[in-house]
Amino acid sequence: MWILFLILHVHSYFLPGVAPKSYEQGHKLNLYVNKLDSSKTQLPFDYYYLHYCKPHHVSAQSENIGQTLTGDTIETSPYQISMGQVKRCEVLCTQTNRRSHIRTFKWMIDNEYKASWLLDNLPAGFRQTTNSNDQRTKTKISYYQDGFPIGFRDGRDFFINNHHHIVIKIHPNSKDEDKWKIVGFLVEPLSLLNTPEKLGCNTPEFLSHEFGEAKWNETIMTPDERLSGSFPTRISTLPAQNLDLPGSNITYTYSVIFEESDVKWADRWDYYLYMTGESGEVHWLSIVNSFAMVLFLTGMVAHIFRRIIKKDISTYNEKDDIDPEGESGWKQVKGDIFRPPVYGSIFSIIIGSGVQVIGMAILTLLFACIGFLTPANRGALVTAMLILYVFMGAGAGYTSSRLYKFFGGDFWKRNAFGTAFFFPGICFLVFFIVNLFILGEESSGAVPFTSLLELLILWFGISVPLVFLGSAIGFRKNRIDHPCKINKIPKPIEIIPGSFKINAICVMAGSLPFGCMFIELSYVMKSLWHHTLFYYLFGFLFLCFVVLVITSAEVSILMTYIILCREDYRWWWASFGVAGSSGIYLFLYSFIYFMTDLTFNRFSSVIIYFGYMFLTSVAYALITGTIGFFATFIFIRNIYSNIKVS
Repeated sequence: MWILFLILHVHSYFLPGVAPKSYEQGHKLNLYVNKLDSSKTQLPFDYYYLHYCKPHHVSAQSENIGQTLTGDTIETSPYQISMGQVKRCEVLCTQTNRRSHIRTFKWMIDNEYKASWLLDNLPAGFRQTTNSNDQRTKTKISYYQDGFPIGFRDGRDFFINNHHHIVIKIHPNSKDEDKWKIVGFLVEPLSLLNTPEKLGCNTPEFLSHEFGEAKWNETIMTPDERLSGSFPTRISTLPAQNLDLPGSNITYTYSVIFEESDVKWADRWDYYLYMTGESGEVHWLSIVNSFAMVLFLTGMVAHIFRRIIKKDISTYNEKDDIDPEGESGWKQVKGDIFRPPVYGSIFSIIIGSGVQVIGMAILTLLFACIGFLTPANRGALVTAMLILYVFMGAGAGYTSSRLYKFFGGDFWKRNAFGTAFFFPGICFLVFFIVNLFILGEESSGAVPFTSLLELLILWFGISVPLVFLGSAIGFRKNRIDHPCKINKIPKPIEIIPGSFKINAICVMAGSLPFGCMFIELSYVMKSLWHHTLFYYLFGFLFLCFVVLVITSAEVSILMTYIILCREDYRWWWASFGVAGSSGIYLFLYSFIYFMTDLTFNRFSSVIIYFGYMFLTSVAYALITGTIGFFATFIFIRNIYSNIKVS
């Protein structure tokens, strides 16, 4: 009864952190400008980098560190919009373009730059109106993707989209019919020639085009049909605004309409995150194929455990007099199996760094699956990854020091220092070099000095102390016991024919952890390097991560067992390298993706792409390699603890 009583008083809230907001008739709507970006250059620019109309006072909205790192600047705009008030032809301002302004406009039009706006936290989609064969019917093509073209090119002529037809989709509030919720935001950019005598948006042709009473059909294009190329945005019967008029005045205008929609507020992101049935089938097919791979590997591992190893252990333990010379296979190296590897300190540092990345990845995926890191929370994903990585430093230090002490190391502070600076140092170095190239392009994606200082504070002020704290706690723990006594003199390793083939097979086995993520990786790459798309399928990604963990573990166990059967006890680096080599495949895939799907035309864009893909590949190798090592370590301890030790 008490539980039922409490249920009656439960109140729900929207997890992503954006509460629904209702607007009364005439309520002012704040339209914010975001940035200018292009998939061809990967260089974002501040919206007012172009000679656009500005409000009297430009103020930036509050930003998190994720938005700063991605150049996601949100600023106020001069557009005056009120709920329910239709505007047919409003003058925004008149600007005089100098030759430098014209060159910048042309360069951005050639590089397919798109403008990003925000209204009620919704990104501005792109709408086109096309005439069908029946002149009385128009088709409105809506792209619910982030950004719309700033202009277009026709031969040698460049035209600027100086008119913006703003479409706001609204849904009535269920509790108050006098209030409305915004469920869609589209912009139809047009190039209209405006003269002091006549505005293009005041002509009958324009009014008929946008406000006519002809029937129209809306066709929604999916994210798979990505915007590319130059889009002529003009009305065929009206002259367009040519850019090649230095010193002339360009008048910017806009119009606003409101369309009632059946879409509810809770579903308003569905169009932006639209997934076709075919695309959904591909995702599920990839999951099924990955699980089939897991079942195959699990069957092989189970066969080794149940048939081969169990039989070997039983036979070995049943012998009263064990003849060392008569032993063969993995049992022959029991006295050297836990001998510390070469460069044991470096190995422990790498494993500790892998634990830090794994902890960050798991928690990030969990928060994303719950709904905290949706695209509605701009910059939240990058911010969460950064903060979680910093606080996972304690786990990295603890793991690294425990392993370092297991290897017989004494200088735990030096080991902690290496753990605190190994992977973060690589990331900061690559990031700093990339940032220098972005800074040279005058892009808003360049991270300012204050943000770099924030990163250093997070690194030196939080992450490093946590790594040392974890290392101190881990080093004070008792040393991990060896199931087998280590021989004083290492057993000579015989050179067996076919060693090169085994090494090649180990590297090829790294393709399996990469293969289970391949299909989902293509969607992630599209959202990363094509700025009109949003990635939101974190549920699929989490399932793929589970498959990745299982595959990495089983591949490392299988290949390590083969190595041990050849009486080679140098399994430490091999257990990491087998699954960790999948990072090499990821980096090679980035080259293929660069050649087939991207059209970068600037050297700085290439540096940005390969710099960040290198860091992604290293992180991927750390995740898979660390998982492979721990699985193999548990496997080896189990099998050698079950045999008699003479």
